[in-house]
Amino acid sequence: MGTATESELDLAGWLTRIQQLHPNEIDMGLERLNIVARRLGLATGKQADSPLVITVTGTNGKGSHVAVIDAVLRAAGKRVGSYTSPHLLHYNERICVQGVPVADSAIVQAFVAIEQARQDVSLTYFEFGTLAALMIFQEADLDVMVLEVGLGGRLDAVNIVDADIAVVTSIGLDHQEWLGDTREAIAVEKAGIFRHRKPVVCTESDPPITLLQAASALSCPVYRAGRDFIASTSLVDERWHWRGRMGAANSTGRQTQTLTVANLPVAALAPSNIAGALQAVCLTGLLPSEDWLQAQLPQILSTLMLPGRQQWFHPPRFPVSVVMDVAHNPQAGQALAKAIQCQRQQILLQTGRIGSVRVVLAMMADKDHAGFYQALEKQADFWYIAHFDLPRCLPAEKLANLLHGFGARQGSMVPISSPATVTRAFQTACTDAVAGDIIVVTGSFITVSDVMSSMSD
Repeated sequence: MGTATESELDLAGWLTRIQQLHPNEIDMGLERLNIVARRLGLATGKQADSPLVITVTGTNGKGSHVAVIDAVLRAAGKRVGSYTSPHLLHYNERICVQGVPVADSAIVQAFVAIEQARQDVSLTYFEFGTLAALMIFQEADLDVMVLEVGLGGRLDAVNIVDADIAVVTSIGLDHQEWLGDTREAIAVEKAGIFRHRKPVVCTESDPPITLLQAASALSCPVYRAGRDFIASTSLVDERWHWRGRMGAANSTGRQTQTLTVANLPVAALAPSNIAGALQAVCLTGLLPSEDWLQAQLPQILSTLMLPGRQQWFHPPRFPVSVVMDVAHNPQAGQALAKAIQCQRQQILLQTGRIGSVRVVLAMMADKDHAGFYQALEKQADFWYIAHFDLPRCLPAEKLANLLHGFGARQGSMVPISSPATVTRAFQTACTDAVAGDIIVVTGSFITVSDVMSSMSD
């Protein structure tokens, strides 16, 4: 049982407490989690009245996929719960019902029940959060649960729930310490969310053979980008179209038929991510009709935005563009570099000059710093190296030294007065910037969160 002090904790107090309960921030495995889930009476297997479960894994694009799946199914009149991580500003962002973050009181109530049920079982911060989300969803009378994998797949906490549709967004080298140091090895971990004869959507056109072998071993029909669904951009205008398969899929996929949705507007999210999410939605059998999707999808996409994913701002006090992106691996860095390049071209057309790109960067210590630098180096003119208040963050001085070693020019490294916080680095970049410049805030969710928080103060 929780102590009187625990029963009086608010959400902030609980979050502080659960961060300190387990000796390791990351502790892969499902055994401890399953014990507590059973004690809580959580239904993790399929029952007649269970909501449909879509589990999303991948190196990049998971949040975008969840956002699209959630938005389309809610527009179709379905009751949807989504679980994502990490959050940007408020923990509640992780657990949403009908697109709305749940109240502090609901999360606290779940934490209290978990604390009472776990007894001598130690749980990580993420495991506490996952169990809380599942408890809240179980009481929410949902039609669909959309669950984002935190790390890998096979041993991730959300994998205690059986997926009806598994989505793999991309497979890159990240978290190698836990997942393996090759795409083939990482694919095996991500394929751990697959279930026998349940469909798999793969946003990569050429996934590692180990992913396809895992799907075949479980008789899972695979819907692959470039083969079963595609996002095509018009050469004439900025509209694009999606083609994929629609219908409730079985193990052979024979119940599906080809569908094309044309003249879609440019959205804030990458078309490749939207395409994968749409394919998953179209396999649920929950959409009213093809005509409904044709009519509603343009409006849904035109209003869809995911904070911190290539999100552009134009601060009123500064004549510059600011883009915030939670990218933290080479693959995401390359996508960000393309977005920066496109923005520079637009500025050139509008003003006749090319401004400087000023990158505010702070990263975790376990990331591919060389790969991320190489992805951005051709677009970056100045680097503002910082750190945030987390033990896993690489100190600003060490990150700056690494960038020097990777080839960054001495003159491109802008000194930040100590302590080199993210907020101070961003303020320095804003002070240095002139009309037409682009300020990039990237490297981690925490980097973006710190700047967003400072802008809202």
